[in-house]
Amino acid sequence: MSVVAEREPTGDLREIELRRHLQIMARSLEHAEAGFTLTMILRSPSSDPAKALIGLKGALKRAGLGAKVILAQLDPGDELRQLFVALSELAPQAYAADLIRWARNPRLLEAHEQVIYGGTMCWSGDAMRRGADRRNALTLFEENSADKARLGRLAFTALWAASSPVPERHLTGSLSVRAFGDYEQRVEAPVSLSLTAPGPQGWPLLRH
Repeated sequence: MSVVAEREPTGDLREIELRRHLQIMARSLEHAEAGFTLTMILRSPSSDPAKALIGLKGALKRAGLGAKVILAQLDPGDELRQLFVALSELAPQAYAADLIRWARNPRLLEAHEQVIYGGTMCWSGDAMRRGADRRNALTLFEENSADKARLGRLAFTALWAASSPVPERHLTGSLSVRAFGDYEQRVEAPVSLSLTAPGPQGWPLLRH
């Protein structure tokens, strides 16, 4: 089932949108299987799904869920570090490069924001390249849609492989996180994309 949610004309629009993501993430916990990893493609660490993850990290941890995030931009720095701390708490033994990536190649910004909440639940939003003041007013939640969730996972896997590890300096700061000595040993080289290769427009669940 597809649920197209149009922003209400009154009230704090950001608060309304964040509340939607908190509700859908909380609802996904009712059907979540321990060990499942939520996957997120987001414009920035201030995107609403990232805030929802930070706010519900305790419930996610109790449910035995993890998360992996791809970001188009790394600012704001404080929110990036908060997001990374939340991801690390959900998977304390994981390496940084296995939790968060940076879609730094401009060609990747055609991808749309998306979150896969489970085997049948997902959300998609506007293209990552679009500024916050020019965002599409429609967001799309999919429930009971195994095919869309499967395509979303394929899209995430492709974008993850084409994205780069986040430099350590962006993830460390005033917030206390696990030492990065082992992280540096696991950082893979960024994937280079051929100018003649098909662009990300061909990946599944990337709409325009």
